[in-house]
Amino acid sequence: MFMRQKLWVISGVIAFALLGAASAQERYPSRPIKLVVALGPGSGADALARMLSDYLRDDLKTELIVENKPGAAGVLGGDFLAKSKPDGYTLGVFHASVLTTAAAINPNLPYDPLKDFTPLAHVGTNPLALVVSATSKWNKLEELLDEARKNPGKIGCGLIGMGSHSHFNLELLRLDSGAEITRVPYSAGTGAVITAILGDHIACTSLTWPAVVGQVRGGKFRALAVTSRIKEFPQIPTFAEKGFPRASLEVFYAIVGPANLPREVVGRLVPALEKAIRDPKNEASLEKMGFSVSYEGPAKLSERIANELAVVREVAAKVGVKQD
Repeated sequence: MFMRQKLWVISGVIAFALLGAASAQERYPSRPIKLVVALGPGSGADALARMLSDYLRDDLKTELIVENKPGAAGVLGGDFLAKSKPDGYTLGVFHASVLTTAAAINPNLPYDPLKDFTPLAHVGTNPLALVVSATSKWNKLEELLDEARKNPGKIGCGLIGMGSHSHFNLELLRLDSGAEITRVPYSAGTGAVITAILGDHIACTSLTWPAVVGQVRGGKFRALAVTSRIKEFPQIPTFAEKGFPRASLEVFYAIVGPANLPREVVGRLVPALEKAIRDPKNEASLEKMGFSVSYEGPAKLSERIANELAVVREVAAKVGVKQD
């Protein structure tokens, strides 16, 4: 009898321990989550990650730590996440280059954007704009394009890097309009391009809207077209309205995890991310930073990545875009 009671006690202890272990495994998150940003501090992705970390702390009941891993136009951060353990404790807050254009220009990319990540949420985009100096003779996009067709190679358009979204969108415009606009890369960044425009050293530039909005507001730049409607300047036409719907690439921002995230982890993260992105205060803050907020869930984000990847790979093959 004593032995039988002892066995019952032992069995009960084991069952209780197993039940406790199962409960612990199901409870996510139970420790801090790392948000990997593939750019340095102060970037749009970094600002987004820090905003999300502040909001999600209460919802997920854990700390979220932003970790910057810049380098190789985002590839280092992308590779780090792709090789991270798929347990939900390492996530990426990535700009689009990590997931699309990097693969189009780099044949030796160490990860596969379609296979090595779990899409979780699309946050929004930075629209792109084609701008000229306010003193320019061109008031409309078609005027610039007409002159570029009549005088091939005479119009120089500044770019902050070959293989960027701004570059690819300009290539789509060139391909679809037949306008021979000369690409003028500036390795020193946005400031150098803006200075060149103001000094009439180049005719135009293709940049993200946050990079040029200050000059547009100040009356120093004139925007001839944008990739999507700008609330503050509804009079600026979109490329689609001008007859070039393919020139609609925008720098999107997304949250992804390593491939094969557990279903229960995805089920916890997705609604929390949607709530954070759709929160009116967060949306207003992001819009002030130059984001066009548009939440998409995992399926839509996966579709977005695949579609854009196909477009930029096609353009890269046609015009010979390669890694600098």
